[in-house]
Amino acid sequence: MSKLKTRIISTALALTATSATSIANPSDLKVTEFAGSDVAPSPACLSVAANGDVYVGVDLLGSLGKGSGKGRIVKLVDTDNDGKADKHTVFAKVDNPRGLISMGDKLYVLHTVIPDGQKLTGMHLSVLTDADHDGVADGEPKRLIENISVPKHNQDRGADHTTNGIRMGIDGWIYIAVGDFGFVDAVGTDGKKLTMLGGGILRVRPDGSNMEVYTHGLRNIYDVAIDPFMNMYTRGNTNDGGGWNVRFIHQIQSGEYGYPVLFKNFTSEIIPALADLGGGSGTGALFMDEPTWPDKYNKVPMMADWGRNEIYIHRLTQDGPSFTQKQEDFINTSQPADVDVDGSGRMFIAAWAGAGYKGNPKRGYIQLVTPQDWQYKAFPELSKLSDEALVKGLRSDSATTRLNVQQELIKRDSKKAAGEIIAIAQDTEASKESRVAAIFTYKQLLGKDANKALLDLAEDTDVQEWAIRALADRLDQVADLPLEPFYEALKSSNPRVQVAAAVALGRIGKKEAAPALLAVAKPPASEKDDEGTKTATAFFTSEKVTGKKVIDIDIDITRTKQLCLIVEDGGDGNGGDHAAWIEPTLITESGKKVPLNKLKWKSATQGWGKTLKGKDTTGKPLQLVDGTKVKDGIGTHSKSVITYKIPPQYVRFQAKAGLSSGANESASVKFALSATPPSGSGSPEGPHATPNSPVILPHVAVHALVNLGAKEDCLDAIDSESQDGALWALHLMHDETVVNALISKFKGSSDAKLKNKILRTLARLYTKEAPYDGSWWWKTQPDTRGPYYVPVTWEASPQIEELFRTEWESATPDHKGYLTFLANKYRMNLQGIGKVEDKVASKEKKIGDMSIEDVMLGLDKAKGNVAKGKKLMSSQACIACHSISANDRKLGPDLNAIGGHLDREAIAEAILKPDATIADAWVDVVKTDGSSMQGTLVSKDDKELVVRNIAGISTTVPMSEVKSVGKSASTIMGPHLLDALTMKEFADVIEYLHSLK
Repeated sequence: MSKLKTRIISTALALTATSATSIANPSDLKVTEFAGSDVAPSPACLSVAANGDVYVGVDLLGSLGKGSGKGRIVKLVDTDNDGKADKHTVFAKVDNPRGLISMGDKLYVLHTVIPDGQKLTGMHLSVLTDADHDGVADGEPKRLIENISVPKHNQDRGADHTTNGIRMGIDGWIYIAVGDFGFVDAVGTDGKKLTMLGGGILRVRPDGSNMEVYTHGLRNIYDVAIDPFMNMYTRGNTNDGGGWNVRFIHQIQSGEYGYPVLFKNFTSEIIPALADLGGGSGTGALFMDEPTWPDKYNKVPMMADWGRNEIYIHRLTQDGPSFTQKQEDFINTSQPADVDVDGSGRMFIAAWAGAGYKGNPKRGYIQLVTPQDWQYKAFPELSKLSDEALVKGLRSDSATTRLNVQQELIKRDSKKAAGEIIAIAQDTEASKESRVAAIFTYKQLLGKDANKALLDLAEDTDVQEWAIRALADRLDQVADLPLEPFYEALKSSNPRVQVAAAVALGRIGKKEAAPALLAVAKPPASEKDDEGTKTATAFFTSEKVTGKKVIDIDIDITRTKQLCLIVEDGGDGNGGDHAAWIEPTLITESGKKVPLNKLKWKSATQGWGKTLKGKDTTGKPLQLVDGTKVKDGIGTHSKSVITYKIPPQYVRFQAKAGLSSGANESASVKFALSATPPSGSGSPEGPHATPNSPVILPHVAVHALVNLGAKEDCLDAIDSESQDGALWALHLMHDETVVNALISKFKGSSDAKLKNKILRTLARLYTKEAPYDGSWWWKTQPDTRGPYYVPVTWEASPQIEELFRTEWESATPDHKGYLTFLANKYRMNLQGIGKVEDKVASKEKKIGDMSIEDVMLGLDKAKGNVAKGKKLMSSQACIACHSISANDRKLGPDLNAIGGHLDREAIAEAILKPDATIADAWVDVVKTDGSSMQGTLVSKDDKELVVRNIAGISTTVPMSEVKSVGKSASTIMGPHLLDALTMKEFADVIEYLHSLK
């Protein structure tokens, strides 16, 4: 094969990210391809049976495609256990398979229905059965929940924000990841109906009954990871106009997570995420708990990120009733969509691998991952085991085994085994995982008849939390429960037990529990401030900096213990803001100057690339736009925050700041200094992505009070030490008697502080959320002002307005300021008191203002012009690195034949999301002598490889001198190069590139 042909093919492979063998993974794991795109293309989800049979949801519609007959479930079998699927069947044909659970002879599937030639009619949770084990479902799917997403939004866009993954917990519930399309009138097999605005987690029994919302206020989660103790984790995201950042979230039953109306401006009302992790796109999730895996990879949530080509491990540290976390790179693969594990410890990954936004029959594969020393051990055929053997399986160290034997016992209705099961729950020598599994198995088998034994276990501090959870697990089995054990649990020294008890009391539904809940519904001190959650206040903010302009900064930092250097985009959305902090200096009281670079920063976040000392984000030596070299500078890309701990001897900060030579001519930035990171600044992104364990108990207690409808107790508690919790609960109760009582309390009080709190509560109650009918969706950049997305007045609004106007007439200037603050914050729109919102005519959005999905949808409708695209391309930053014609200087990957390898959608994705596509061409080569080089992989064969660096210089290296070749951790190409273009201009550029064949 000629080197020219090799170069073209290798570049095409890099652009489309299809190779399963180019990934870099831990050396103690074995990663191989289990099945290719010939049998499992465009794998949107998968589930692995305990025996290792793999069910793959093939979705050739992807997230934005339309049409029927493009989905199926493929069953893959490795009959000789050599690590390759050697048998496959089409298990069932369903549209948009988005979630699978294999359990016994049943396969639960989340899917849409698209009749031939028609539009999608709905999304459903169904169950398929293969009783004769021939690898094909016995009939049509039996529906368990109908209408679990909104058909209109799926019809208009596709399935990109729809309901996705499903997973079963050891409590036997099926947990469903609902995207922010939400759903209207979802109905279970028992006739129960629910509607949910936005995303969250829904759960249902395996027979389709008892459907209920578990948590709410999530953006677009794709799956859930559930550990043996019923902790649940999601890798969701947010969009506040500053990026689609990933949030790692611990889901706590009844919790409100606030997207999009509360998480920014009403953070005190939510349970925050554990971390904001920057840009990405969370997909499949698994909690690994298998004894065949090394300890360092075991008992951790493993979260796939499609946008980062990575599966991550999150290391968890207990923090009260929740956790703090630390993310670690784990397995690098091409756009992972889902992950699961079987009973012998084989882990499988569904790799989307460049199948695009509308699916591709030639892209995608399934990977198999095992520890290097792993040995296959057949999983027993559970249907042939005795009850006694199944019960012993509850003592297994394998989570897969425990769940599967549990469900087999429940399928058999093996009540005769109940005594042996509860004995495990009572056995203090058994592992806690096994005791918890036994508790929930016992509860599922006996229902309310299990309550007596579980009440006894509620006195055992080792398993108290789970006994309490199991007791209140089914709303149809709580009527006869005594409240005293739950009151005692609320007083526990274990915060997890307290939270479980508060949630349980809200579920039991007896209003006499209200005083006990009010006693713990006390928000942390920081949440009581009448001015709302405090955000960072910058003590320096620059004007917009453009071109060659350099600004001087000179700030007194006496008593400043922490300093955050902040770079914001100047607001032009041009994507060329490769900014630099230039020669920042710390000065002691004696006048001694020390370059800030001598200190090690605490953290550094940025829009893309890396924050680097002495270099800009492209890796070039740092210099100003005019070419002046910068010795002790810091290169970064907005939006960025660099945080330093400041030793006490330094009293001043001085710096010259401006743009580096890597910036576009039209780039602009603003610089700021602050003692704390601002909200929306990256990782953490602010209060909504900062762990706040003290708020969790009062949060769930307040929601329990609302669930109980305990308005009288809350009103009575206004004059008690539970005042703040009572008002917190009351501001969620849209009830005329509540409003009238609050107004009466206000008028009868002389306590100015209390009166202000009541005014705040009434301002929150002035509007409520309009009933959701599914006719609209907030799209990818929703209004985050809150506290409601579609606020409407209601019956008691006139009384609240009258009180505000009466107060205004006699108010002092300070009090008018407070009334104005409330009216604005809660968007009351009171003429003469604060702002009255006007409808602003929408202006044409730029690419940088749109989500990738919206750009792709727009590209379908926009017809590009080749000539205009060629002219536009000549002025874009892409041209600095990529060659268009044969005579161009060779730097990054050639584009002169890109149209022959990629369609319009793939080219657009490569520009918008280079980490998933073009960035794979940029590699790190480590040589056997320890040296390394970075650049575009031009060609590679058995004898040599050729790498071209950013200067356009090609280097040939014999393969005998090459230790490893892997995707570079730092990519040269950023994701915002065409942000300043309109949709029409972007379509022109894509049409031009597609013409290059």
